[in-house]
Amino acid sequence: MKFDLIGEKGKPVVVMLTGSFCPGECLKYIYSQMQDYYIIVPTYNGHYKDSKDFTTRQNEAKEIKDYLIELGIDEIQMIYGQSMGTEVGMELHKQLSEAKIKVHNLFFDGAPMIRLSSLYKAFMRFKFSTMIRLFKDKTLEEAMNMRFLKQFAGSKINSLKPMLESLVMIAPYVTKTTIKNEVECCYTFDYPPLSDDMQTRTHFFYGEDEKAYKTCYKLVQRAYPQANFYVKKGHGHMTYSCEHTEEYVKLLKDIIKKETVGK
Repeated sequence: MKFDLIGEKGKPVVVMLTGSFCPGECLKYIYSQMQDYYIIVPTYNGHYKDSKDFTTRQNEAKEIKDYLIELGIDEIQMIYGQSMGTEVGMELHKQLSEAKIKVHNLFFDGAPMIRLSSLYKAFMRFKFSTMIRLFKDKTLEEAMNMRFLKQFAGSKINSLKPMLESLVMIAPYVTKTTIKNEVECCYTFDYPPLSDDMQTRTHFFYGEDEKAYKTCYKLVQRAYPQANFYVKKGHGHMTYSCEHTEEYVKLLKDIIKKETVGK
C-alpha cells in the first residue's frame, strides 16, 4: 500500500479513501481544497505497478491503521470514503476504535452497502473485468461511452472525467484476483454496529440517479437510523462532488467544525 500525505503535520487529520480501482490521486479535486487539514490518502494494494493484490477490506484497513499508529496519530477528525471506500472506512473505524484511536466523523459518498448473492457477484466480476479490459485497450473518451459507466453516473458521466483519467492509468496493473476481491469487498457487507452517538456523527451521501441509492439507501437507513443522509436529485454516482466541489468541500468542513466546536 502507498500513502500520500498532504498538508502540515499537526493539523486536524482527515483520512480519505477512494472507491474501486481508483488510486489516491483520484481524490485530489477534493483534498486540494482542504488546506486546513492533514490529509492521509492511501492507494490500495493492487492499484499501482509492482503492488501485491487487493485482498480484503479487513487487511486493507489493518495496513492503514498500522500506518496511522506508526505516524503517532491518536485522533482523526473524519474518515471520508467514496463507493468501496465506505466498506474499507467502516472496517477502519472498527479497528481504530479497538486501538483506542478517536474518530470524530464518518462521511461516505455512494456507499454500496449491500450483501449480494454469489450469482450476482459473479455478474459484477464480469462487468468490472470487462470495464478494466476496455480501459486497457481504449482511450479515455472511448471508455467514457461505456454503458456500464453511464449506469453508475447517469447523465453526468463527463463530470467524472478527472477521476476516470487516473483509473485508466492504473488499469494495466489491476489483476483478476484484485477484481474478484474488490467485488467481495463491495458486495459482502455486514453492517457493523455503530453506537447511537457515532451514528449521529456518520453521514451518507447519495445521488438520486445512482444504483447504490436505489438498492442500498433503505437498508442503510434501517441499519443506522440516527445517521445523517443527503440525497441530491439529478445526480449519479459521486457526480455531485465533481460538479459542485466547492459546496461539497464546504459541507465536509462544516461537519468537522461542528464536531470540533461541540467538544
